[in-house]
Amino acid sequence: MRNRTKWILLSLLILGLVLIGLHRYYLFVEQDLWRGEKQAIQRAMQETGLTEADEVWKSVWDQVCWVVQGKDENGREVMVWLPEKGTPEVKPMDEGVSESQIRKIIKDKFPGITPVRLMPGIYNDQYVWQLFYKEKAHHYYRFFRFSDGEPLEEVFTLPNR
Repeated sequence: MRNRTKWILLSLLILGLVLIGLHRYYLFVEQDLWRGEKQAIQRAMQETGLTEADEVWKSVWDQVCWVVQGKDENGREVMVWLPEKGTPEVKPMDEGVSESQIRKIIKDKFPGITPVRLMPGIYNDQYVWQLFYKEKAHHYYRFFRFSDGEPLEEVFTLPNR
């Protein structure tokens, strides 16, 4: 009985150490992203008058760009594009297409696809929604203009393995 108890306690100790190690590894891997999100929110608040941040995305296509959705000092919903090289651009949501609206447009125009990720970004110097999706056995990228939700002509296909 004593030997069995020692093995159970040793097993629990090892399991606890493994879980603590996994948690520390997760924090280590994610800390750069979290730091970037905080810096993007701070920059948006300092340079554009954003008062509340609801969501933050990091887009990497033509250039690295953080996008922050939130409210300005007048309480309006806005999107702030923060290109790494360049000045921030603020667009009120009523001048563009929201995430829920673009999801509906995608569902209506492309019913046979499975969206994987949708995020705002910059493509060919245009503010866009970037869709990564799966159709049959292939994955694709497609862009939709932020201003009206219309899909751009270019579609990027990822090769199968």
